[in-house]
Amino acid sequence: MGLMRLNVRCPERIADPDLKRVYLAGPDDLPYHGRAHLAGDMLHIERREDASGALCVPWVLDEHGVWMINTTTLMERERPYQLEVELARGIVFRVRNQLAAWQMLGLKAPEDLTNLISEATTAFSRSAVMQADPPAAVAKAIEAISLGAAASLRLADVYAEQALSVRTANGARLPTLLGVRMAAPPDPGKGLGYGEQLDPFSIISIPSGWKDVEPTEAKREWSPIDDTVKWAQENRRRVSLGPLLEFCDSRVPEWAYLFEGEGDTLASLMLGHVEACVKRYRGRVNLWNVAGRVNRSRVLGLTDEQRLQLVARAVRRVRELDPGTPVTVCFDQPWGESLASESADLAAIEFADALERADLGIAGFGVELNIGYLPNGTTPRSPLAYSQLLDNWSLRLELPLLVMLTLPSGAGPDPKAVSKVKALQASGNPDAPPFPSPDSQAEWIQSCLPVFLAKNCVQVVIYNQLRDDVPHELPHGGLVDAAGVAKPAAAALAELRGQYLA
Repeated sequence: MGLMRLNVRCPERIADPDLKRVYLAGPDDLPYHGRAHLAGDMLHIERREDASGALCVPWVLDEHGVWMINTTTLMERERPYQLEVELARGIVFRVRNQLAAWQMLGLKAPEDLTNLISEATTAFSRSAVMQADPPAAVAKAIEAISLGAAASLRLADVYAEQALSVRTANGARLPTLLGVRMAAPPDPGKGLGYGEQLDPFSIISIPSGWKDVEPTEAKREWSPIDDTVKWAQENRRRVSLGPLLEFCDSRVPEWAYLFEGEGDTLASLMLGHVEACVKRYRGRVNLWNVAGRVNRSRVLGLTDEQRLQLVARAVRRVRELDPGTPVTVCFDQPWGESLASESADLAAIEFADALERADLGIAGFGVELNIGYLPNGTTPRSPLAYSQLLDNWSLRLELPLLVMLTLPSGAGPDPKAVSKVKALQASGNPDAPPFPSPDSQAEWIQSCLPVFLAKNCVQVVIYNQLRDDVPHELPHGGLVDAAGVAKPAAAALAELRGQYLA
């Protein structure tokens, strides 16, 4: 049994009252299974392993809302660490390290960036040498964290600007596809119509999961998918159909739970759904998204091994029926946050690696980022963390990536949201801007999405929810609000499409 202890002077900045998202991660950034708890002003991290690890904490930043911040690698020791100082060390170390790595590749750092990093380094250094005076050390650490976050954002801007400048030299346009998930054709009476809000999107992702097609056993309903496929083709949009299988409680038909735990029966039923979809739409689809959220545990009683085998069989069947159309498989929670509190055999990237090694003919893997949602979402992070995540997936799998995004624009009640997840709300400084908000949703797209587009490995980006004025999955996650009005995020996506994409 491993135990790590840290003194905490600002527990109100830990954006997780239950501490379920506070965990230690190994060298591969995957969590160790364990638990965290506060006893007075002491944070205890318990786990089976006693190896060193980086502590990950959802932290409230006054300027940016909640970010998951990592310490550097900490070894177990008798004397407790000071949490705020170690978080400052982590954020400053990572921005300095990333700057050095990108400079080796030719990045030119402007003076304002180097000044920010220098100020962050100085603030951290002072906090580190002042630990005999905890209040003073923590005050300097909070300053260093704030400066480190600002430096991370600025470095991401510089990297994206320079990398995109190289990729779009001589007027070239990026081949990256920008898409949106849309369950039905646009309704002119709803204010969205056939107009400008859909103009930025060159590919339409159409939900066609088991629950969408067969909400009642043995009775398939094709009309919504037929209509949306027809609209996309008439409006010269590419079509991505799927995920055909989605391992999520809210995306499985209720009648399927009659067969919970019966692996063979469920496999037969689910593969029958996959086959029916492919036979009906082959020739009209440009991309098959065969499976999504594959790394979710406890769905229909299927084990990790059963889900892995089922997805492999589904991919093979799609390739047999439609060998000319690319196939993808997608995963959410790519950092594996759920592994900290749930016992599971495989993380998302390990599932993907196993499928890639099986040589199934998968064209690429999808990374689903439902950022700022609880549970089963992704805690917001520095844009440098997203960059490193995509690099890690690309280097390990050596295949193109599809990125699916959803971000909340609010945290209040959303009566048309059908899932039970909630948006993560930052609380702290009452003078700080609200998070999440329509502005913070757009600001994330403006600061982080260019980093994604700068990477050759990212070939498709899909915004995963179009509208909040019709029944939808994630609260406040759409590009159109509950009144049918486009949010600032829609304009941010249109601007990026016009600036960089073909």
